[in-house]
Amino acid sequence: MRKTSLSTFLTGSLLLVACNNDVVEGNDEIGGTATETATDTATTTDSATDTMATTVGESATETADSTTFSDTATDTTTTDTTDTTDTTDTTDTNGPICGDAVVDIDEECDDGNGIDTDECTNACTIAICGDLVVQEGVEACDDGNMDDNDGCSAMCLIESCGDGVQQAMEECDDANLDDTDDCTNMCLLATCGDSILHAGVEECDDGNMDDGDDCTNACTAAVCGDAVLHVGFEECDDGNIDDSDDCVGMCISATCGDGFVQAGVEECDDANMDDTDDCTSTCVAAVCGDGFVQAGVEECDDGGMAPLDGCSPTCQLEVRIAFATSTLHTGNLGGLMGADAICNMRAQAAGLPGTYMAWISTAQGSPATRFVQSTVPYFMVNQVKIADNWADLTDGTLDAALQVTELGGASPAGTNNCFVNVNNFRTAFTGTGQNGVLSGGTCSDFTSNAGTATVGVTNSASFRWTNCQQLSCANTSGIYCFQQ
Repeated sequence: MRKTSLSTFLTGSLLLVACNNDVVEGNDEIGGTATETATDTATTTDSATDTMATTVGESATETADSTTFSDTATDTTTTDTTDTTDTTDTTDTNGPICGDAVVDIDEECDDGNGIDTDECTNACTIAICGDLVVQEGVEACDDGNMDDNDGCSAMCLIESCGDGVQQAMEECDDANLDDTDDCTNMCLLATCGDSILHAGVEECDDGNMDDGDDCTNACTAAVCGDAVLHVGFEECDDGNIDDSDDCVGMCISATCGDGFVQAGVEECDDANMDDTDDCTSTCVAAVCGDGFVQAGVEECDDGGMAPLDGCSPTCQLEVRIAFATSTLHTGNLGGLMGADAICNMRAQAAGLPGTYMAWISTAQGSPATRFVQSTVPYFMVNQVKIADNWADLTDGTLDAALQVTELGGASPAGTNNCFVNVNNFRTAFTGTGQNGVLSGGTCSDFTSNAGTATVGVTNSASFRWTNCQQLSCANTSGIYCFQQ
């Protein structure tokens, strides 16, 4: 560019002003030529000042045709264009913005909202566990890490029993709330005594360590034979079901009479206390000399083996006892059973051994059909023999009159009458002839006070001892009793 002197610049300026005035005036006259030129120039500028300078410069150049001013004007124009370019900041106005709903290249997402708890955070990143933002409806917590056992799990769940993560205070955590498996709802290992039934492992669980109740300390139902004493239900429990030891299979202490033979203690046990069978009430096998008469086997058993004491060493009677009762009765004796009962009660009252039957006959039986037909003598309690055996007893006469009672005294006088010893008669209801069979009246089988019955005279040794006459059943008499 050429240098212009100050005088020249001032001279040019004055000329520009003068010319400018002339141009304005000329434009008014010409009709707009200068206006269009000014307008076109002004359109290309950024400010009113630049427009004015450009317009004035161009006008001056055109009017004065001054090369120097034209150069100056050109420099000015170039400067103004540069200023215009500097004031336009396209980058600042149109850069990427998070939340404008447009996913820019450096954004993972952009949902166009300011909600930080949905799937796209306010930083335009996809919400994930561990980003310190709790995603609503998805996460229960978010502590910004992937650690377990710190209250918020690596899956952003609040840590609790049943979440499948074993925490420091938990013995286990199987991710369920099933209380019957190996891990309870308290996240404790299932154990016997925790009051929770462990399915498939425990039969019961009563929450205590009392071994004597319905559920043992092994969480099994108490049963006989488990070696645990079930209080209130078992007398013993030896852990087996052996009935031959001191605790039988029903967990009852072995005793004589329980039906189980206790090895080494009992010889027998027939589950009863009957001393007349083959096992006595002491659970010892019945033998001659044990003091118990074994029914159907022994005739007597006086507990000794001495001969000629009434019971032989083979437990057979050496004699049989007979007596007339000391008590008097009407003809209603209660039949055969009632009369037998009277005989046995009188024998027991007198302390006599053995079993006794009444010498009476009914339609149901007689001495000939009911009695043991003895092979040994019959004696009265005063040791006086009345017959040598059954045959001698039934031959029509006795060795001595059967007049002694069970107590050893003379039989009492009855109210009946007979033709023998009329002044001192004693009678007994019999209904039986001398051969031991039914004969005459029986007071309706000795069940009634009506009618008549055959009676015998106790102080006679002839056939009349059993068959004297028929007398009223309403009167009283004794009866004869014979040991069997």
